[in-house]
Amino acid sequence: MMRLPENIRKTLEKIVREMRVKENIYGVGLFGSWSRGDAAPSSDVDLLLLDTSDFNYEYVERIEIKGLFVDLNRIPKRWILGCIPPEIDQKLYEMQILYDRDWSLTNTKLLMVKSYGSPERIDIRTEAHVIESDIYLSRATSAFSREDFRSAHLFATVALENTMKILMEIALEPFSNSRFVKKLEHSAGKLGMQNLFDEYLNITGLCRTESAGVEHRLRLFKQIWDEINAAIKQNSYALESAHFKVKTKLKYYLNPAFLQGVIIRTKSLIDSGQIIEASHYLNKIFLDIVENYLWLKSSIEKVKTDYTTMIRSLENLEEKTPQNYEHILEFLHLKNVKKHDAADTVEKTRKIMLKIRQERKDLIQNHLLKEQLKI
Repeated sequence: MMRLPENIRKTLEKIVREMRVKENIYGVGLFGSWSRGDAAPSSDVDLLLLDTSDFNYEYVERIEIKGLFVDLNRIPKRWILGCIPPEIDQKLYEMQILYDRDWSLTNTKLLMVKSYGSPERIDIRTEAHVIESDIYLSRATSAFSREDFRSAHLFATVALENTMKILMEIALEPFSNSRFVKKLEHSAGKLGMQNLFDEYLNITGLCRTESAGVEHRLRLFKQIWDEINAAIKQNSYALESAHFKVKTKLKYYLNPAFLQGVIIRTKSLIDSGQIIEASHYLNKIFLDIVENYLWLKSSIEKVKTDYTTMIRSLENLEEKTPQNYEHILEFLHLKNVKKHDAADTVEKTRKIMLKIRQERKDLIQNHLLKEQLKI
């Protein structure tokens, strides 16, 4: 195991001691930046917990120990006993095992080390991104046809982001919320597709990011977080009775330790001159918060919500608190989106998706062949 700072090492030892006596925990592994060796001082600690409790989704809990933020990523143990879901490949591959009750985590880790970079496994992971991209482009197209141009533009950019992940999978670059843009640029360069990276920055508007704008967005993020948190606290019963996935996500996002971590990480990126990265980092987190908040809000108001017209639905649900809706629009840069803007975004995204889809399998084979020839 790589050498970890003393405070992190002691924290991990404490957590492992506590987890060893829990009947439902069969394994603990360190993954993420501290496992890969590319952590910054502001990086969180990511732990995977192999859990036999009765749940069907991966979910995360944040704890704070002496100023250190630790994310506990719980996954059902049965996930590693059958066909492993591709979304946990990277975690298993880069994981350092801290505790393994019955060797199941160790055996899975060994299997993933052997298969992670194989054409077959890369094909599985990239196919998952293709499907996710199609879902969001379909939402964008539907929103456009129903004249919710803000939702159309937003969903098209999400579809594009998922498509870009295909390049990162093929280039075997690890995903990281706070290093996504840098890793994507490196991946596109390795695959000779720098032009697609440039198009991505242009379509998403990230190329127009300025330092003052990101600092304003961080303040706006906190303001919206406070507003959403207050709304949910007034309806705590709804949160407890919500779908497991929504409940666990919102509990994670609305934990004050989560907000504190986001502020620290974003400021660290800004201070180091990584302005585009900071803006993307906030975007990625924010959209998931809003989607889950919308689900809960519609449940509270007992209104059936159409998620293809998410922004319009949000406007209707926030009639009593219009300032929150306006703040969300401002944060997402959606206030001035018109029909022609949305049409342009959807069409450009569609072309890039088609190009990458058509070339995906060849890219996998050709890049792996190049890497083998280097060896």
